Amino acid sequence: MFLKSLSLRGFKTFADATEIEFSENARITAVVGPNGCGKSNLMDATRWVLAEDNPRKLRVASLSNIIFAGTAARKSLSLAEVALTFDNSTNKFPLPFSEVEVKRRTFREGESEFFINKNQCRLKDIKDLLLDTGLGESSYSIITQGQVDAILSSKGEDRRAVFEEAAGINKYKTRKIAAEKKIIAAEQNILRISDLKIEVGEQIITLEEQARQARQYLQIQEELKTLDLGLCRRLLEQIFEKRTKLTAELEKAKQASEVQKASEEKDSQLLADLRAKQRQLEQEIDQILVSLEQEKDQMRDLELDHRFIKSEIEREEKEITSLSEKEQTIQDKINGAKATLEQQKKGLELTGLPLATSFEEIISLAANLIEQLSFLVDSLGKENQISLSLGHSAEKEEAYKVRLEMLEEEATRLAEEKERTRFALQASRSQLENLTGKTEDTKKSQSASQLLAAKRTAKEEIVKQITALEEKIKQEGQAERKTLNDENALAIALAKLEGEMNGISEKVSLEYNMNIEEALAFPHQISNVVKSKKDVEEKKLRLRQLEPVNLLAIEEFDKAKERLTFLEAQLADLNAARDNLRNLIIELDQKAEQTFLETMQQISTVFSEVFAKLFAGGEAKITLSEGVAALEAEIEISVRPNGRKWLPLPLLSGGERSLSAIAILFSLLRIRPSPFCFLDEVDAALDDANLGRFAEMLKDFSNQSQIIVITHNKRTMAVADNIYGVTMEEPGISKVISMKMTESVK
Repeated sequence: MFLKSLSLRGFKTFADATEIEFSENARITAVVGPNGCGKSNLMDATRWVLAEDNPRKLRVASLSNIIFAGTAARKSLSLAEVALTFDNSTNKFPLPFSEVEVKRRTFREGESEFFINKNQCRLKDIKDLLLDTGLGESSYSIITQGQVDAILSSKGEDRRAVFEEAAGINKYKTRKIAAEKKIIAAEQNILRISDLKIEVGEQIITLEEQARQARQYLQIQEELKTLDLGLCRRLLEQIFEKRTKLTAELEKAKQASEVQKASEEKDSQLLADLRAKQRQLEQEIDQILVSLEQEKDQMRDLELDHRFIKSEIEREEKEITSLSEKEQTIQDKINGAKATLEQQKKGLELTGLPLATSFEEIISLAANLIEQLSFLVDSLGKENQISLSLGHSAEKEEAYKVRLEMLEEEATRLAEEKERTRFALQASRSQLENLTGKTEDTKKSQSASQLLAAKRTAKEEIVKQITALEEKIKQEGQAERKTLNDENALAIALAKLEGEMNGISEKVSLEYNMNIEEALAFPHQISNVVKSKKDVEEKKLRLRQLEPVNLLAIEEFDKAKERLTFLEAQLADLNAARDNLRNLIIELDQKAEQTFLETMQQISTVFSEVFAKLFAGGEAKITLSEGVAALEAEIEISVRPNGRKWLPLPLLSGGERSLSAIAILFSLLRIRPSPFCFLDEVDAALDDANLGRFAEMLKDFSNQSQIIVITHNKRTMAVADNIYGVTMEEPGISKVISMKMTESVK
């Protein structure tokens, strides 16, 4: 098992992520650099991740100070994180992994996180993992100048932690401390249980009398329950008998009511049919009356149409006569015009006469004047004809022809109008014949008055039937109401019985948590109801006299007895556990003392050998003060350099004291090797001769442990396989530079 790497981020001056790798072949690693560059921060980081929580040992005022605080050019960080990675191929750690990483992280708010192989855990888990591996708290795997001074101290108890770690008795001490804590807890529990036992005993005395009274109360209550339930059973049986009888009577009343209701419904339906028939007859009578009025109106309209058509016929006949006369007049005019036209052809010939043109114009004007007068007379209806033939001309002949055509057209128009009037006259006569036929038909048709009388007679008969039926329905309603009243009375009686039964049911349910069926099945029967009621009242009075009663006292008394028995058993168990823990402490002390003595003897032997080697002769021994238990005795260290007498460590020179302390630490490493050993400037007080022996000792011990040494000494650097330089290129920020000496040698 060896340390593979150390990773830092945000720890003190190591602001950036930094990783230092340790090869298995590089057994000695030197960390060098000027003062104040942050070399010792690597050792502090290692100590911190290995569960150290003492700020003084980490050289800070509080744990939050280990987080990078920033510089003039860099901001502060919010967390610090350090991780150590170990090769676990030898299963030194009790984990099923060939590589184990222990990581610790803290935040500026004060929170911390712990990880083993990236799985979050507790600080206690890390401490338990490192226990007896040489890497725990107060471990000799991390040695500073302060620890050298602690070993050289005149007080033996100051050296004890290092030697106990080497002896491997920390696990015994841890178990002893845990056992002592358990003994304290057990004794506290014994005191508490003893107090509880006294308290429960006092409760039992009080509860015993309450329980006796409660049992008496429950006995009377049980007797009362037997009587009361027997009485309830008897009352329920009576109620069921009455209910059966009333139910039968109610069923008969309902059947009678249903028969009456069916009869009433039948009569009501018949009454509704008669009233519907009455309404139908009334509607038919109204329709007949309306029909009679319509017939009267129709006769009146036919007479009016008859008179109108007669007047139209007379008018059209007069018009035909007038048109015939006009036609005759036009015909006469046509004949006259034709005669005039013939005379015009035989008229005076003025051609060739002097002033013939003037004569013709005068004649033409006169002819036109005469013709206009003739038209005027015609329009006035005069039967005069003016005809004058004044000579012969083509214009006059043409004028007579035009007039003749006009007269012929007028004659044609009058003939057409006469024909239309004759057609209209014929249509009016046909219409008059139709109206005459309708009038005759209407007069001949049967009068609706007889039908009206029949309908009114039928209506009176239906009214009589309705009156008789309404009287019958009234009587049936009275009978039905009587039956309904009887039915309601029976229903009320049944409801009262149901109320009584519900009252008894609620009573047995609330008081005895039983239903009606269970009450009826209750085995106790009573023969005298009155006597039973009297007994019930007496027992209720007795119960009231006993009250108040703590019914829970019986259960509380039994529980108190059980609790007392339990407390006595617990007290016995605690006493036995306390005795066992005391025996365990004695056993642990014996094992720890035996182990410690054996280890101290081995250390003393090895220390003598190492001392002789470092001092080129001489002797050394480690002893425990006499008259004191080994685990409490002071550790005395005496040395005798070559050619000198036995001396205690404080009487040696500074270099001799440091070399002696180094000899002790190397002896501890030989007895109980640690995976690695971190030395912080322990060679500072050594001279060149002692440095040579120290360097040779480093080589010897590097075969069994990795050596990481912080040094300023060149001779110590010379034996290193790897050298890591720590520098501050940027003020306040440490940076690591590596150099592999083994490769350079090759």
